[in-house]
Amino acid sequence: MLAQDTTTTPVPDKSNRLILHFKDTTGKFTQLAHIFIDRGYDIDMKDREFGILRTKPSPLHGGDSFTDQLEIKTIFRDSTITFSGVTYSEWWGRDGTTYKVTSEVHYLKKNNRNIMLSWEELGKIAELLKPAFITYSTVDVTKKGLKAELEYKRNN
Repeated sequence: MLAQDTTTTPVPDKSNRLILHFKDTTGKFTQLAHIFIDRGYDIDMKDREFGILRTKPSPLHGGDSFTDQLEIKTIFRDSTITFSGVTYSEWWGRDGTTYKVTSEVHYLKKNNRNIMLSWEELGKIAELLKPAFITYSTVDVTKKGLKAELEYKRNN
C-alpha cells in the first residue's frame, strides 16, 4: 500500500481521507498546484484564504472505461493537508440507458479497480509533497455518495 511505510499504523478499511502532516506547509499550496498540473489535472478551485485546492474531474488512468474520472479535493490547515476524492463513471445498459456512478474515494481491502486506482493516485501525489508522516481517517459521507449513487437518463 502506498504511503503506509511513512506511518506507524496500517490503512484502516474504508478510510476516505489521507492527512499529510508537516512541520510547515509554507509553499505547499503552490507545490501541490504544480504537481496537479504536471500530472494532467486542471485546477477547478483554488482559495488560499480558506486553504482549498480542488481539481476538475480528470481521466482516471487505468480505469475500467474511457469515461472514468477522478476529482481530487484538498484542504490546508496549520500543519496538515487533507486529501479526499470522488470518482465518476458512466455505464450503458442494453436498452440505451446511461448510468452515472459517483463514488467517494476510499481504501478497500476488497478489490474495486477504480476506487483503488484513485486511492493509489492520492497516495502517489501525497508522497510527492514529502510529508513528515501520513495518517488516515474516515468521514461519514453517506449522504454524499460513499455508497455509489446511481442516476440515469434516457438517451433520446
